[in-house]
Amino acid sequence: MEGMDMSRFAPMNHVYRFFELEDYVKSVAGLGYESIDLWTCGAHFLVDDHGYEDVGFVKGLLKKYHVNVVSITPEQSCPKPYSMAVKKKELRQKARNYFQNVVLAAHELECPVVSINSGWQFYSETRQEAWKRSVEMVGDLCHFAEAYGVRLSMETLSRQSTLLVNRLGDLKRMMDDVASANFSVTVDIHTIHNAGESLQDYFDTFGSRLNHCHFMDYRDGVRAHLAWGDGQEDPGKVLQVFRRNGYAGNFVLEFTDAKYFPEPGKAYGQTMRILKTACAGD
Repeated sequence: MEGMDMSRFAPMNHVYRFFELEDYVKSVAGLGYESIDLWTCGAHFLVDDHGYEDVGFVKGLLKKYHVNVVSITPEQSCPKPYSMAVKKKELRQKARNYFQNVVLAAHELECPVVSINSGWQFYSETRQEAWKRSVEMVGDLCHFAEAYGVRLSMETLSRQSTLLVNRLGDLKRMMDDVASANFSVTVDIHTIHNAGESLQDYFDTFGSRLNHCHFMDYRDGVRAHLAWGDGQEDPGKVLQVFRRNGYAGNFVLEFTDAKYFPEPGKAYGQTMRILKTACAGD
């Protein structure tokens, strides 16, 4: 598939959580991947409101195994304390510091994208209260990140994760309210499927502002993101939509099912074989 070379597919370390960071990088590089998404779990790359680990070790791994970081995914969903819509006054500055540290780490790693979401609200407050907090935080961080050549890219989440940005319309409103050219869009193909939305609608609405993707297989009735070949979707068919719309971003392979934890390399190896066939078959 022209323009869909394999260097654009980036495994995430989520299912390598019970392995060391080098185990993850060595594993996916050995399978032929050239890019990764770095999820900031403390066991792999610690970031908090005080700072972040020396990136020298990560840079050494990237050089040793000939891979690059195309995006960083902070820990940010409920019940994590750092959220775009965090409420407690004393936690708001801590959350701001946390996300700023993620941006600084991304800059040092020459990583262009930090993946974000809207944060979450308490059920005992109005949606608008939490929405205003999210808009304020995201806007501040977009301005901060712009100075470091890093863009923030927001995805929709299910209603089990947040009541703020669940659908295309919510995401468009968030973009309009934040009003920053440094705000871009991540499309998660499983989440939009569950919401009954189409990938083409996202391209029609956001155009080139849609420049990041969480790319996984899925099965109706299963909440976890699946490795390609374990679900019901045809990757070649989905990739045709991206190609038709001139998509220039990367494809983060975000698998979350705990069944992959013991042998995550098998899931990514299976995915590599399937994606090579899908890309060659167009």
